[in-house]
Amino acid sequence: MKKKILISYISLLLIGTLTTGIFSFSFIRNSYIKNKEEKLISNANLIIDSLMLEQELEGRRNYFWLTQKFADQIDARVTFIDESGRVLGDSEDNSIMFINQSNQLEFILARSGEIKSVQKKDEFTGKDNIYLAMPPIHMNDENIIIRLSDDIEDILQISLIFLKYIFISIIIGLVVAMVIGYWHIGSILKPVKELKEASKLISKGNFKKRINVRTNDELQDLGNSFNKMAMKLEEMINEVKDKNIKMDSMLTGMTDGVIALDLNKKIILINDEAKKLLDITKKSAIGSNIYTTVEKKDIYKIIKNTILNKQSYEEEIKLNKEDKKILKVKSSLMKNKHSDSNIIGVFLLIQDVTEIRKLENLRSEFIANVSHELRTPLTLISGFVETLQSWESLEEKDRNTALGIIELETERLKRLINDILKLSEIENIRSFISYEELNIEVLIREVGYIVKGIAEEKGITLNIEIEPGLYTLEGSRDWFKQMLINLLENAIKYTRRNGEVKVIAKNLENGIYILVKDNGIGIPKEDLERIFERFYRVDKARSREIGGTGLGLTIVKHIVTEFGGKIQVSSKLNEGSEFKLFLPVKNFIKDAHTL
Repeated sequence: MKKKILISYISLLLIGTLTTGIFSFSFIRNSYIKNKEEKLISNANLIIDSLMLEQELEGRRNYFWLTQKFADQIDARVTFIDESGRVLGDSEDNSIMFINQSNQLEFILARSGEIKSVQKKDEFTGKDNIYLAMPPIHMNDENIIIRLSDDIEDILQISLIFLKYIFISIIIGLVVAMVIGYWHIGSILKPVKELKEASKLISKGNFKKRINVRTNDELQDLGNSFNKMAMKLEEMINEVKDKNIKMDSMLTGMTDGVIALDLNKKIILINDEAKKLLDITKKSAIGSNIYTTVEKKDIYKIIKNTILNKQSYEEEIKLNKEDKKILKVKSSLMKNKHSDSNIIGVFLLIQDVTEIRKLENLRSEFIANVSHELRTPLTLISGFVETLQSWESLEEKDRNTALGIIELETERLKRLINDILKLSEIENIRSFISYEELNIEVLIREVGYIVKGIAEEKGITLNIEIEPGLYTLEGSRDWFKQMLINLLENAIKYTRRNGEVKVIAKNLENGIYILVKDNGIGIPKEDLERIFERFYRVDKARSREIGGTGLGLTIVKHIVTEFGGKIQVSSKLNEGSEFKLFLPVKNFIKDAHTL
């Protein structure tokens, strides 16, 4: 900007100087020509007066002699011309006497009685001359026109000298003007530069910058206004930042999804939980249309009805069949209390109720299953009790059979109730009652000893392979043993006679890997996902026959979860099953590996 102003300043100065020089040059030239013209008129009048006073001359005059005489006196060219344009005498060139002058402008002007000079080049010398012809005078019975001329070549020299001085003055003026202008412009632009730098800092978020302008003019007023603006901006930005921080904190801390839309269905607010629930992959969904961002028509319907009917809605929608996710969507109108048309958009609150609905279903199934599982043995016990009440008529063999069945069903009830109590204990006590340092190798061998008798009854070989130097864990000793007992009893129950059950334990990078493997009847593929559910049995008839309650693997799943671990199962029909556990050591509880 400084460069532009300086160039403009110098250009204006140069134009002014050149304009002044041109006008001065024109004035001097015109003055010079005017003086020449006045001199020629004066000399022409003197010649006329002199001719009129010479009474002694007689006869025809010698015009050649007269032109020479007068030319010497006035230092100019003198020509006498008659009324027809014929040259009577010339002080410089007699050859002109043979050239008629009637077509010359000065001659024409003189004949019309007008005294006016004419500038033109001399046809013989080629120099610039000024010509002046006087109106005709009557002498010796004829009319004579006296023409005077003088060259004006010396004006070129004067002009060159004048131009030289003008050029020198321009150079000196420009140098002085540039020095003074550069300093002056710098002093003017200094506050502007400060304003520019301060504006850059403010645009980058530094609202504390202030400028100090002391020019006592409009720039000082501008600087003061800028400082007030910066102060107001700082206050407003800090207030907005504070509100945004609070808003972000609330949105981030919310476990529910939040979306705010304007009346054009564009997203003006959305939190990460909403993106997660609706599978929105866009990094920044702000400003995008909800219809192009969320591929779920049920939500479109809720938004449309909310705006059309101007009332809130609450509906549950299912996203897809794969993950069976259920969302509760609550809609309400956003209003601006400072405007007449106060509806400005729609607010959506999205809650994931999948687990709640699952728990409700599980609770219903659990109650139904418990009722069923309790009813069957109780019915049998009640029936045989009635039978025993008439024992006098029973044979001893029938009485013993009835008592045996009552005993079996009673044991079954005890197992069921014990499993329900264990499961309830694990679910309700979300962390171990007491933490102990667990020697996993010792615990595995203890459990092996406990189930060894069951395995031997069926002729099943129990192999235990433990890597030396196995990590220790922290947790409940009883829960760990219960978890392993349930897995081994389950493997033994569903393995044919003379089969094999294997336990392998070894260290991984940050935890312990335990494998319980059998070569039993296996589990159908369609049942693998549900075997950890309460009371779920692959073969219900066989499970009851061998004394299963349907809660063993559910208990295992909960205990593994409390240890911060993971469990996976793989199986093939008639080939056997594998249960793989990963239990992280203390420092890695939150970083369990995928098996």
